[in-house]
Amino acid sequence: MRLDTAWLSKMPLSDRNRVRLFYLLAFVPLLLIFYYSLWILVITFYGFLFLLLKSDKLDSAGKPGGLQMLLGISIMVGSFFTYYALVQVFPSAGFYGAANYTIFLFGLFLVFFDLPTLKEAFTPLFFIAAATSSSFIAAALAPYFSPYLDEVANLIVSILRTLGINANLYDPNLFGYDIPIIGFTTLSGQQVFTSFAYECMGIFSAIVFSIILVIVLLEDPSSWKTKLLASAVGVSATFALNIFRVIIIYVTDYFYGAEVGANVHYVIGYALFSTWLALFLYIYSKRQAIMTKSLRIGQKPNLPKLWHAPLKTGDHCVKSSYK
Repeated sequence: MRLDTAWLSKMPLSDRNRVRLFYLLAFVPLLLIFYYSLWILVITFYGFLFLLLKSDKLDSAGKPGGLQMLLGISIMVGSFFTYYALVQVFPSAGFYGAANYTIFLFGLFLVFFDLPTLKEAFTPLFFIAAATSSSFIAAALAPYFSPYLDEVANLIVSILRTLGINANLYDPNLFGYDIPIIGFTTLSGQQVFTSFAYECMGIFSAIVFSIILVIVLLEDPSSWKTKLLASAVGVSATFALNIFRVIIIYVTDYFYGAEVGANVHYVIGYALFSTWLALFLYIYSKRQAIMTKSLRIGQKPNLPKLWHAPLKTGDHCVKSSYK
């Protein structure tokens, strides 16, 4: 018995409406991810934004055949059961996360577009897969960055003292740790002691930022000198932003207590990283627009001083205790 799938490829949708429906279905799983993990939501949302940048190319993409659509639908449905395979290797995996979403998007492409259009899926899918694997990269880098924990902790203490908080570094052996311990007394007289772990150094955020940067700069026509300058500024600012994040947590501990500080610790990393990433990409894109416009009219570009380069063409880390 022959399976007739021709009707699937003849669905009455214009190219524009087809792309709109595609983006709507690509967005819906993000609501499910939000329920399980805020950090994974940040990563997958930026993957979705990379997908939005492909809209012009998707408008002119060909339609898939019926069998391809059936295969895509099967993959989309199967993506919701990825958890049962992942949990065997990663017991802490949530029911729906980045792996599910990556598989779902792959199936969605098969349902809406012909096979040659799959190349447009590479950037968002690569970003999501690479960014969610960054925790393994960060773990591999731990032996190289952990020796600097004491220096970073000393910097944090110096900044806190500058702000009027009498913070001190304590012998970690007194608390049963082998990492720096930062302690101080809050305004209310509460003693707060926190372990400054490797995860507090911002390596994970820097890796995710670098992955996004690589994807953006590979598609950018600027000179390598400009790209290297942007990379150096971006990654350095990401580390500085992490120091700012830790200071905010400690300042909150000092004024409002460790309980409020713990709540701030949970969300501040996501908020700062997302804001910084959006700001960086906006500044970089505006720089390109100013440069392009100036070159067209033969004027010297009027750029912010930060960008005067020639153009040739949470995980949660702090474990607090208090008395």
